Amino acid sequence: MKLTKSLIITLIAGFCLSACAPSTVPFTNFTVFTEQLRTDLEGAGIPLSKVQFYNDKPVAIKRQGINANDINVDAEGQISIQNGKTVQTINVRPFTPGVVMSNGGGSINVSFDDTQKDRQGMRFILQGNQYVLETIDANKMSYNDNTFDLQSGVGARLFVSKDLLNQVNRQNETQKGRRVGQ
Repeated sequence: MKLTKSLIITLIAGFCLSACAPSTVPFTNFTVFTEQLRTDLEGAGIPLSKVQFYNDKPVAIKRQGINANDINVDAEGQISIQNGKTVQTINVRPFTPGVVMSNGGGSINVSFDDTQKDRQGMRFILQGNQYVLETIDANKMSYNDNTFDLQSGVGARLFVSKDLLNQVNRQNETQKGRRVGQ
């Protein structure tokens, strides 16, 4: 009886601990992409176009519109819409790989689109020392020349694989000073 009771307690404890385990996203394999890391990469001659980026949060954007081919105007000037609205939704799961489309001072545009249709990417801007998804009024964002409602993803950051850090040659020196006559 004691063996069975202790086995049951052990199983229950195991289930409880597994429920508290971190998400399946392997945070240990990734690190936040910071301005310091960008400076280190550029100093090492590694272009951002060679870096594999990832997002750390799910991003969901949505927009409603009317297809221009579905709009007609009759002889009296009445507008008619044949098929109604078009709803476009784009979802990017956490830690989806992305590539740099363009970058400038304080911003990086990253495309997560595997169809190769995205020519601009999602814009991440420097906030503090990290790159965060740019939003308009905290609930909208610009993507491919359209304004989308941001369903989720506010505060999404850029991450890189920790293996990238091994490619950066860091050299630190501490100067001890110089005295006259030395």
